[in-house]
Amino acid sequence: MSEWQATQLFLSETGVHEVATNLDNAKLRCDCAAFRERNICKHTRFVTIRRSQNNGVYPVEVSKKASEHEASLASLDPKLFRPFLVKYGKIEIV
Repeated sequence: MSEWQATQLFLSETGVHEVATNLDNAKLRCDCAAFRERNICKHTRFVTIRRSQNNGVYPVEVSKKASEHEASLASLDPKLFRPFLVKYGKIEIV
């Protein structure tokens, strides 16, 4: 079974949505209704564009309050990364 890692949180008119990346094949998914209906949405497009601008790597922006130790641990484990992203990650508004 594929493992998914939270990539970015978004605030939009329909609420807070999360885009995640499949760690096996780099495919994206989102928990918004548009993605469930069409397999694409403005949130996944945002992540795709940002990734393409950064040589395939999504540049997660986090608060300066996050310690290097927390960031290192979170980067090693997808289960730790999501809470780290929720606590310290920049929420994009689209």
